[in-house]
Amino acid sequence: MVSKRIRVADQISNELFGATDGTISTLAVVAGVWAATSNPFFALVGGISAMTAEALSMGFSSYIAAGTRETILKTNGKKKREEVIKNALLFWGVTMGGGFVPLVPFALKFPSPLMFSLLFSVVFLFLMGVHSAKYTKQNPSVAGLKIMVVGLIATLVTYAVGYAFSLIAPPFG
Repeated sequence: MVSKRIRVADQISNELFGATDGTISTLAVVAGVWAATSNPFFALVGGISAMTAEALSMGFSSYIAAGTRETILKTNGKKKREEVIKNALLFWGVTMGGGFVPLVPFALKFPSPLMFSLLFSVVFLFLMGVHSAKYTKQNPSVAGLKIMVVGLIATLVTYAVGYAFSLIAPPFG
């Protein structure tokens, strides 16, 4: 029973971490690039690059960390190796999935793409918090707001950095 509970907790934790990290890091990069350039193409390329790098990093890091954990615990075998690979692929997939959320308005050429990107992302982050509350028995609104606020802080900081850079750097072209 404890073993199953630990596996479920690990899986939910990995899903939440990957999806929210993918969303927050991609949104933050998109916001910073947008603030610096006001160019939707640059923001989209920056966001896709950030999403891809983040997902690959999370997937490989998960694989390495899980392999190290299994080595320390002296567990081995084909089943454990398959579980490590499965977890790494899960981490990669949920990070990519979360990263797509803020890119949709840029990819589909919405008017005011940053505003829609922010809207889609904060709604997604809030829903991830609500989802996690089903397992943690927390208040769903509090759990959702907590994740949403973290995303907003990261976005505001990178937006400010991008805006400040636009004031001191020469324009492109």
